[in-house]
Amino acid sequence: MKKEKIILVLNGEIPKKKNLIPYIADYNKILCADGAANTILNYDINPDFILGDLDSICAEKLKQYNGKVIDLPDQNLNDLEKILNWCFDNNYNNIDIIGFDGKRIDHTIGNFSIILRFIDKLNIDIITESGIFHTIKNDTIIKNLKNKYISIFSNDSHNQISTIGLKYELKNNKLPELSSGTLNYAIKDDVKVFCNNNILFFIAHKKMKE
Repeated sequence: MKKEKIILVLNGEIPKKKNLIPYIADYNKILCADGAANTILNYDINPDFILGDLDSICAEKLKQYNGKVIDLPDQNLNDLEKILNWCFDNNYNNIDIIGFDGKRIDHTIGNFSIILRFIDKLNIDIITESGIFHTIKNDTIIKNLKNKYISIFSNDSHNQISTIGLKYELKNNKLPELSSGTLNYAIKDDVKVFCNNNILFFIAHKKMKE
């Protein structure tokens, strides 16, 4: 059964074809930023839509997928922000993102600030080679975390965050710096998170040695 989610492929580090094809097949729709389209199309993966200002996709592929191309020309916004606005306007509310990182670090940092702005509108997970960023907008429980490395990020210095199930618990703590909630790990399978504003909750793929 397919997930009730779409996957958005950005122009960062994209998994190799043999790893990506079985994974990507589980999604209802595949969206592709124009910069990532060349790689995806070379993998023989057919996206449902190619979106962006279309300045990065080669002309031949652009013509081939003309009926699936959505031009988002606003140069005041980057491709990620334009695509997330389009997703919200078209009721695509549950999104996994790959290709988020791996090329320019300044773009990656800027994209994180965009994701935090969209947490109230969309349910977003960011899947990277090192782990998964979950977007959290209210109190929640995350399962199967014991011995996994955890970091928590907030762009609101007034956001009060509490946790149950981490080695270094937060108890109505504020995170004034990006590094304030990093380098933690789960000591229980289920971790409870309480917050009064949006956060990014990072779970590393790698576990601690038991």
